[in-house]
Amino acid sequence: MIDKSLIERKIDIILENLKYLQDVKEIQKDSFLASFEKIQATKHSLQESIEACIDIANHVIASMGFERAETYADMFERLAENGIIGKKLRDKLMNMAKFRNLLVHAYGKIDIERLWGILQEDLEDILSFVKEIERFLEENE
Repeated sequence: MIDKSLIERKIDIILENLKYLQDVKEIQKDSFLASFEKIQATKHSLQESIEACIDIANHVIASMGFERAETYADMFERLAENGIIGKKLRDKLMNMAKFRNLLVHAYGKIDIERLWGILQEDLEDILSFVKEIERFLEENE
């Protein structure tokens, strides 16, 4: 059974982090690249947002009895296979899950230019995931 309140708490975490990331997105690139604090906070906010997406995916997979995913990226494959998210969003979220692994396990090797690119171009993907999950919750009440 889907625990709607658990998912809503995870969505709140995502939205809180996205608000911060949207603010950082508006600063000048040179200012961002020169600010250790902004870079670190951006890494953490992205990691927390992605992990909340993964937690939601894991909960939906387990609650709905879908085939178990072997990796975090595979969780988004399972959601797409079962019609919860589209294939284009699946691909983007699978890449986000892989980036999360870099943030956690290869944190000293993060390409700051790539981080800036994600900040500028990919935040909408996380918001799209939230919208798809909210749609799924409405359809399964």
